[in-house]
Parts: sequence; C-alpha cells; structure tokens
Amino acid sequence: MKDLNMSASGGKKIIIANWKMNLSIPRTLNFIKKLAKSNNEIVIAAPYTFLCALKQRAIKVKLAGQDVSQFAKGAYTGEVSGKMLKEIGCTYCIVGHSERRIFFKETDDIINLKVLNLLKVKIKPIICIGENAQQRKKKLTKQILKKQLGAALKGIKNLRDILIAYEPVWAISTFQKGKIKHSANLQDIILTHKYIKDLLQKKYKSKELGVNLIYGGTVNPENSKDILGLKEVDGALVGGASLKVTSFNAIIRSI
Repeated sequence: MKDLNMSASGGKKIIIANWKMNLSIPRTLNFIKKLAKSNNEIVIAAPYTFLCALKQRAIKVKLAGQDVSQFAKGAYTGEVSGKMLKEIGCTYCIVGHSERRIFFKETDDIINLKVLNLLKVKIKPIICIGENAQQRKKKLTKQILKKQLGAALKGIKNLRDILIAYEPVWAISTFQKGKIKHSANLQDIILTHKYIKDLLQKKYKSKELGVNLIYGGTVNPENSKDILGLKEVDGALVGGASLKVTSFNAIIRSI
C-alpha cells in the first residue's frame, strides 16, 4: 500500500504558504525562526519585497513568487521577470491564481505565456485552476477545468517540472461570505483530482505523468490531516492559515 505521506510522483508532500499581500519583513523573519521542521517540502510564496531577506534565512524551505510577468524582459514598469525570481532564489512560482484571474483579468493565454517563461529559467510553475460557484451550480466544473488546463499547458511536452493546484473558487475563503469558511469535501477533492489526472493521461498518452496535483481552498489545521491524507492529493496551497506560524505549523505537523 502506498504511503499516504508520499506524492503521486514518489516525492514528499508539498505544502505551500501563499502570503499574498500580507505581513512585513520583521514578522516574516520571526515566522521563519518559529517554523516547524518537516520531512516534507515546505514552500513560502512571499511578496517580492520579502524574498531577499528570506533567501538569507530560509535555509530549510523553498521560495516561490506569487506571480511573474508574461514578458521575459524590457520596458514593462512594475513587472518582475522569471529570471529575476530565479536570481533571488525562487524554485517555484504561482501562476493563474483565482485572484489574478478575477481581480486582474488574466486570460488563459497570458497564463500560458507566464508558464512558458518560468520553464525557460527552470522555475516550477504552480498552475492554479478551478471553477467558481456559479459554474459549479451549472455543473460546468469539468468543462472549466479542461479549458483552463488545456490553455495553460499549450506547447508543454514534459509535466515533471510543473505543479497543478486545484483551487475551487467557491471554496476559497476570500470569496466566501460569513465568518465560517468551508473547504471542498473529501469526495469532491478525490473525484476532481482523479478527473484532472485522467485529462492529463489522455492528453499526454501516458499513465506515468510525474506531475504533482495539490489542493488549495480553505486548507486549515482542522481539515489538513484529512485532505493531505488522501492519496490523490500531493500537497496543499495554503492561504489565510499560512499567515500565522502557529496555524501553519499545525498543518505541517498534521502529516
């Protein structure tokens, strides 16, 4: 029987903290000091301005960008290229997060350009896909995932250097009303991850894809053990619960 702490590709579980536009450099450094040790892979997706400080101290974690430019270089004020992220020590970068798609109107074509630029500098893209509440209600989940995935992977032949994060928009705390935040249930996660894997196997005509499928959508200390215990789930993309070292440590220690 497969060890539940191992990913589908034979590696360790991958736990990614997405800090978004939060915290500060002093709080970040304090966070790193108190971060729990783990045999799994821990990744911090910090604001750009924190990455330099983190590079000096985050010895036992990997760094990730929260976004990258669709352009490789040039006169694009305010943009950050893949090469720049590589120079500051990033191993991963989030691409196509629902907040980028919704608030910044990112298209599937732009997301594909970002993925290709990251691969050129040997940074692993964390490609986010997921349906919103209205699409789920209309039973369009499979259609949306197929479209987003197909567009993001255009021109890509090897999946071993890519992570795919299923983040149902309706399950992300940012887009939920009320104080109580709800994640997708375990059966939803299992079925959707299996569907994504089936799509990839058909597209690439292979059962051994070497790609990690992670889940994002209100992962917290209360549900992380159950979610990360699923053999279909290779890791988690954690938002709000990653802003406090106590709650993020609880997630790390739950597997």
